[in-house]
Amino acid sequence: MSLKNKFPVCWWAKKGWKQLKSLPVSLRVTLWYTLFLSIILLLFTGVILKMGADYEKRTATRTLIKTVEKAGDRYLEKNGKFRAYDDNVYLALWSDEGTLLQGTEPENAPRIVEPMFGRGPQPVVINGVPYHYIDLPLRPDKEQIRNGNFHGPGRFIRGYLADTVYARYHQAMLVGAMIALPLFLILVTLGGYKIIKRSFAPVQAISEAARAIGETGDLSQRIPLDDSRDEIHQMGRTFNWMLGQIEDLLEREKRFTSDVSHELRTPTAVIMAESEFGKDYTDNLEEAREEFQHIFQQSRRMSQLINQLLELSRLGNRKNLELVPVDLSKLVQETLEDYQKLPQSGKFQWEERIEPGLRVRGDEPLLHRILSNYLDNALKFTRSRIAVTLKKTPEGIRLSVEDDGNGIPPGELDKIWNRLYQADPSRNKKQNMGLGLGLSFVAAAAKLMKGKVRAESQVGKGSTFFLWLPPQER
Repeated sequence: MSLKNKFPVCWWAKKGWKQLKSLPVSLRVTLWYTLFLSIILLLFTGVILKMGADYEKRTATRTLIKTVEKAGDRYLEKNGKFRAYDDNVYLALWSDEGTLLQGTEPENAPRIVEPMFGRGPQPVVINGVPYHYIDLPLRPDKEQIRNGNFHGPGRFIRGYLADTVYARYHQAMLVGAMIALPLFLILVTLGGYKIIKRSFAPVQAISEAARAIGETGDLSQRIPLDDSRDEIHQMGRTFNWMLGQIEDLLEREKRFTSDVSHELRTPTAVIMAESEFGKDYTDNLEEAREEFQHIFQQSRRMSQLINQLLELSRLGNRKNLELVPVDLSKLVQETLEDYQKLPQSGKFQWEERIEPGLRVRGDEPLLHRILSNYLDNALKFTRSRIAVTLKKTPEGIRLSVEDDGNGIPPGELDKIWNRLYQADPSRNKKQNMGLGLGLSFVAAAAKLMKGKVRAESQVGKGSTFFLWLPPQER
């Protein structure tokens, strides 16, 4: 026997659940909250109608009792005058022997001889209409008996009140609820669905953008978003930002690959040309030595490029770094002393403004490499002066290296931290023999030490390179 025939309820429930899961998320959410809202509204309506019915019942009871009491008081006060119908209540004056003395009862009312004192309103059905009746004895006071206003003992008043008199208000409430609540539920469902669909629109746009990117490889596509500030639209903006970052990263990788190919193409071509020339045309040892010297220079340049790329790659793959206390003032002072001993440093004026005792948490070899890269750049491009400053600022410990070289155009300041990027290498081609990897290394190393780097420059006046590091916590 199949599952469908053996457990029909389970089979249909499972099938319905599968169909529900295939619906759009916005529709599923709408159906889910509509179901719960319907249950809440039904419970609320039931409670309100029950409270209304109880209130009407209490109101009808009070009305019946007060009307009968008022009829008795009027009868005693006005010397036997009696009103047969008052405030929707049939009133009748009875004797204890079961004789109707005055008033009236509903047509075809059952004959109830014995009064029902002290039991409250009693139900009775007359001509298919539900009623409640109550019996109250006449209770004259002593003054009425003394004055002769009481006409004999053994009399009581019976009052009848149809339940339909107050039930019509309950029915009106029920009809109103049956009309208003479905309309309210429809309006809430449609409005909620519209809001949810609009809120989930970025999710569909993300899916379509991802599919389009997968099919075309075009990372320039973005998700169209409005000015909403909810979480899903924030996710859409984050996705757009992520696409921008990925696009920028791939563009940089393309440029990097192109630059590496260009950097390796020249030495490779030189090596091949020199090797072929030496193989075919070298006649003596002196010519061979000269050819090998050219080959050695180009091979060394290739080796430097590969080693720096590997070092930068290893540094970029490190997620964290063990930071230790470092006396940065001492490190900067000792590095400057070493650089000032270089032969070319004597051509320039050195300015030092180093606050003593400044300590940071970092990696001493990386800090030395950062400062060395800054100083190497200054030596390459400065004309007459190099200024090194180390001081404590509200932003942290700041290290700066300033030169008075040709400067860097404003549009290139953010690009100098990219790998293999050189700001206008033709402007000082003899001095600028680097590979364009030093500042990339600086940026990656500073990030690992929770620091920041920045450059400021004015064309024709020089450049200043900065490093900010958080101070060591005491």
